[in-house]
This record gives sequence, C-alpha cells and structure tokens, in this order.
Amino acid sequence: MMGTKARFGIGAAAASLAVLAVAGCSGSGSSGTGGVTGLGGGGTNGGGSAALSLVADAMNKANSAGTVKITGTVTEPGVTNPVTMTAQEQYSPEVEMSMTMQVNGQSLSEILIGDKIYMDYPALSSEMGGKQWGEIDLTQANGSLGSLSSLVDSAKNQNPTTQISALVASGDVAKVGTGTVDGQQTTHYSGTLTPGELATLSAKSGQLSASQISTLKSLMQTGGVSSEKIDLWISSSGLPVEMKYSSKTSAGTVTGDMHMSDWGASVAIGAPPASQVYDMTSALTGAEASASAAAAANSSG
Repeated sequence: MMGTKARFGIGAAAASLAVLAVAGCSGSGSSGTGGVTGLGGGGTNGGGSAALSLVADAMNKANSAGTVKITGTVTEPGVTNPVTMTAQEQYSPEVEMSMTMQVNGQSLSEILIGDKIYMDYPALSSEMGGKQWGEIDLTQANGSLGSLSSLVDSAKNQNPTTQISALVASGDVAKVGTGTVDGQQTTHYSGTLTPGELATLSAKSGQLSASQISTLKSLMQTGGVSSEKIDLWISSSGLPVEMKYSSKTSAGTVTGDMHMSDWGASVAIGAPPASQVYDMTSALTGAEASASAAAAANSSG
C-alpha cells in the first residue's frame, strides 16, 4: 500500500487535473457574463470591424446556449502522447461537467457538480476500498486541498467563450479563409492574445467581467504564457465548431484542438451512486495533517 504522502500527492494531482480540464481544456464556466459588446479596434492582424463583429456574434450565441459537448486533444512540452478528452458541460444556470480523458494509455473520468469533484481513476481503486469513484468536497477541504476551491471558483468564472471574447475585446481578430470542419461549412478566424493586451482590457467595456479578466491574467501569469494564438472556425449557423490554441509558455509550447457541438442541447450529468463513492476529502486532509505533524516533529528533533 502507498504511504500517506504518496496518496495525498496522487489525490491532489487528480483534483488539479479536473481543475485544469475545466479552466484550460474545455474552457468551462458559468453564465452571467453578458454579451460581447464595445468591440476593439482593427488589431495587429488587421481584423477589421466585420471579422470582429461576426466573431462577437458567435460568442454571444454560444454564451447564451448554456450547454456544449467537446472533444479534443492537448499536447504539453516534453509529453510524447497528447491527452485526449471528451466532455459535456452545462455552464448555465449552474456549472456541471462530465469528462473522460485518455492519459498515457489510461482512461480517467471526472465529474464536477457544484463544489464536488468525482474521479474514476482505476489506479486508485485499491486505495479506495475497491470503490470506483473518489469524491473531494471542496467546501470541506483544507490545507493545500483547500486551495483547490479557489481554483475551481476561478474555473467556474470562465465559460466556453471567455478567451475568445477577450481576443475580440483586444481587437486582434482576422478572417483567414473558409473550410469544412466536422462536415460543416465554416469560416476561419485567427488572432493572438497577450498578457499586455489583457492588461488594457476593462470590465467597463462590457466584453468580460472584472473577475473574468483577473482570472485570465492570473492563468497566463501562473502558466508563464507570453502569448496565445487562437484559431476559430464558425459554422454557417453562427456557432463555434472548432478552436485551436497555441500557448507559448516558459516551459515550451502548449497546444490544444477542441471540437464543439450540440450547443444548447440537453446534457445528462449526475453524481455517481453513493455506494460507489469513496470519501477522498477526509482521507486526503487526514493524510496531510499527518504529514505536517511528522514534518514538524522532524524539524524540532
């Protein structure tokens, strides 16, 4: 059996993956952001008002949909195999998400409902009494686990259009061309978002709330992102079909390719049966307390 420190590390990493998936992969989030208004100028790519207006309209339409299904891949520096994922998400009126990822040949499933994260990680089954799902209740977590609450809150403050809305607000959007994506005729737009451009955005313009702008700044700063190139394909129905991003970070380039569908369709997201759930919150906070006590004893000795 693993030691308490090892178990804590795995659990914290698992919860962090859930948060990262929400904040980065799916761009998950909440409603209540309003529309994209007060468009910026022409931008460095010569986007022009027509491209900005069309992308802004698509963001408003997607923002109002309330639900979306996503499939995609994320590749990080030094990682040979990309992470693949499928997800369905409700971001209005409340945030709920279910997702399955393929990571290094393993299938990992996660569900986010309110302040609870459920994780189906086969490698942890023996540590959870053979139960399928581990649960972390963010309202009860403390210590380093408690910091996950603020991360999830930040993730909830984003929605599937937030990054692109920021791009529109910066004015850096250009029409690239047309093409067929997932069997749909689309128009391709592109632009680049930088920390400097985020610094000039204001909640007063109506594109994003002050909290969303702050969260985006924090995510870029924490990840050491110097720039993020975003490519977006919008269908003739006026909704996003695919988004690719390439983020230049201090550790290298992170890329993602997200395909979006079923905007506004019903989603079925629910907590696992209680009989299949292991209370990971108590186990991990207890393990952290034990590790902290041991560390304190060692230092005093």
